[in-house]
Amino acid sequence: MRVIGAGGRADIMARSSTDRRVRYTKAALRDALVEQMQDRHISAITVKSLCEQADVNRSTFYLHYRDQYDLLKQVEAEVLDTLRERLDKQAELDSRGPVSLSAMTGIMEYARENAALARALLSENSDIGFKQDVMQLAHLVDTSIASAYDQRVREYIATYAVHGAIAVAEKWLRDGTREPTGQIAQLLTQLVSGSIAGFTK
Repeated sequence: MRVIGAGGRADIMARSSTDRRVRYTKAALRDALVEQMQDRHISAITVKSLCEQADVNRSTFYLHYRDQYDLLKQVEAEVLDTLRERLDKQAELDSRGPVSLSAMTGIMEYARENAALARALLSENSDIGFKQDVMQLAHLVDTSIASAYDQRVREYIATYAVHGAIAVAEKWLRDGTREPTGQIAQLLTQLVSGSIAGFTK
């Protein structure tokens, strides 16, 4: 049986306290980023403004992030990891068409639960790379049914489908997520499926 002495307990408590401070600091900076991205592009946001809003020293910021872009990338990575976990837990995926309805529903549920964060990451104030990652993550766009076209044309089709779906999701978020997630997921599924199916021969 291992016995932890007073010194060991003190070390554990110190680490726990440090971990809490780090989590608090990162959460405060993430919230500041999300709030500023509601009306500003990431390129117009500065480390100074983030630190002032989050009440964090710049030296503390640089312990965790290189700059505002690195902070955004880490926030995006956390969101993608969370979405992967959610999608992995789903027992069934709709495989009858080019778009997974259950995957789309899972993503829209997460977006509604984290509306401000989703608005920031899906808006023009973020970067297109994240939007494409979300679509690819759930295999939401599959242009294999348009196999009669060459790869370049299929890329154009996929881009059109992705941007259309993102635009609808953004409007849904801006309007206060009035429709249930299942309804908006079904609409997105139909829109993406229809746009791709129109290119079958």
